[in-house]
Amino acid sequence: MKQGWYFAAFLMASLLPLAHGEEIVAGQLYSGGTELTSSTLGISVTIPQGWQGGLPQGSSAIVLDALNGEASMLLVFERFNQTQIESMMGQAIPLDEGTYLQPSGAPQVSVTQTSQRIVVNDYQVMGSAIALTAYVSATELREGLSLAAIVFASSMTSELKQLTTAITAGIEVSAPVVPEQDRNAGGWQQYMQGRYIARFYTGSGYHEKQEMWLCSDGSFATSFNAGGFSMDGFSGAMSDGNTGTWQAQGNLDQPGLLILSYVNGKQASFQLVLTDNLYLDGQKWLRGENERCY
Repeated sequence: MKQGWYFAAFLMASLLPLAHGEEIVAGQLYSGGTELTSSTLGISVTIPQGWQGGLPQGSSAIVLDALNGEASMLLVFERFNQTQIESMMGQAIPLDEGTYLQPSGAPQVSVTQTSQRIVVNDYQVMGSAIALTAYVSATELREGLSLAAIVFASSMTSELKQLTTAITAGIEVSAPVVPEQDRNAGGWQQYMQGRYIARFYTGSGYHEKQEMWLCSDGSFATSFNAGGFSMDGFSGAMSDGNTGTWQAQGNLDQPGLLILSYVNGKQASFQLVLTDNLYLDGQKWLRGENERCY
């Protein structure tokens, strides 16, 4: 699966409000019955009674917790289509390093009265410090937007499964609102948010690939892969990746500054220049579709 379902609560994306629901603010806890909305995604969801939740800082997933402490749920929004969803739901799903969901059987598909196809399956949580099971209910909400509702519990019940599927089917969908981009007012911060950029180098039997995902919620992820072949026949490869938060400074009509703050406390900065191409510290980076975060 491309980048996997980014099921952990630190995943990346920006949720903004619709007019008819309460604005979801990162780090704020909401009680059962509260309607949370996102104009960027074009969705609205109501927290069920007996639950509480919200959007953790630096997260793209809405996190819900049962007040009785018996279950937790993640609502993860991605870009998979229905065919991809039905294929992935029968495979192991990575959560984070060393932890993944192992399907207990084949996924099942049901069709609602509105012809919405909802895919569900049971999973064992592998690599967890405590014994957990999971139940996933997923669907394509509209072209370019899908939802996976994942509930975790030490003892899964039919009530939890029914609630998870009901939340999946009950998501309200509307046309997403794309904020107008002011070239100078928003500057580099607006231009870079939600972007995927990559740099490639190949020469003399050596190759590099650098990737960077700059998520709209201010978080980022990077990937670096390199390898080569020497005259004595030895071949080698290396890879690396980091996460943290980012910010960009300056106006687009002038060189700007991209600042990456890593989770280990270190920082890196790059000069930004935009002509027909995007340059970081004088090196050309390609702009592509961000399939990891919004």
